[in-house]
Amino acid sequence: MKIIILGANQVGSALAETLSNEKNDITIVDEDSERLQELNDHIDARAVAGAP
Repeated sequence: MKIIILGANQVGSALAETLSNEKNDITIVDEDSERLQELNDHIDARAVAGAP
């Protein structure tokens, strides 16, 4: 399933990790490019810098 998550805060990050572990196609959008890089290093998801 293709899923877009707006916001890489605590809830968005946990949701992205859970859904990624279930082999979903995840895209995370957030303004904080450093946070996105941390998430991208940790989980299999596409990270997009931008305003949610």
